[in-house]
Amino acid sequence: MKKLLKSIILSAVLLMGAAAVAPSASAAWSGWQNESGYSGRVFTDAATYTAGASTVDWKAEKKGSSTLYYTAGVYKKRSGGGLTDTNLVQRGSFKTATPLKSFNVKTIRNKTGKGTYVIQLDCYSDSGKRNYIGTFESAKFQIK
Repeated sequence: MKKLLKSIILSAVLLMGAAAVAPSASAAWSGWQNESGYSGRVFTDAATYTAGASTVDWKAEKKGSSTLYYTAGVYKKRSGGGLTDTNLVQRGSFKTATPLKSFNVKTIRNKTGKGTYVIQLDCYSDSGKRNYIGTFESAKFQIK
């Protein structure tokens, strides 16, 4: 009986430990999007950012091995449709995936307030950004 009880307690402790280190269920990839023959998607680390959150962490990935050059921005969704630009921008390039990048939550909130947001990557096939491929968009997320 003692062995059974010890086994149950040990199993419960291990299960709780595994749950504590599991990735957040609120993190989300957008679906795969197709633009000019390229398939890409955008990840954000949470669906909701509360007052205590410091950054919106994001990354993008695509299929294929050619290099894409991007300009990433944060946009607030308007209730009547359309987007409001926060004027927060990051630029770079990637072959398969960007490294994890961040936008500051407090800066976003100070610029355009609480609400629903997306990250959009305008992608180009050349470093001079003359050959526009298309825009990949993250899943919507809330800033509270």
